[in-house]
Amino acid sequence: MKVTRRYNQTRRDLTIDIKCEGCGNIEKDKNAYDDRNFWDNVVPSWKCSKCNKSSNDLGTKKQQINTRYPEGEQH
Repeated sequence: MKVTRRYNQTRRDLTIDIKCEGCGNIEKDKNAYDDRNFWDNVVPSWKCSKCNKSSNDLGTKKQQINTRYPEGEQH
């Protein structure tokens, strides 16, 4: 799944919209957490609700997403 929009961020909690690289299905208003583990491991493993494939399943390149705050910084 590829992140297409980030919004409503409060500290490290935020909302995202994602799009499946396989079938193009768009999922909106997904809860997210702005840290390296979430962007590097959780998002690429999310399965599409339509085709049941993840970015890892499809072998697509991981999307590079920067965090708002440095790792280890508390907010």
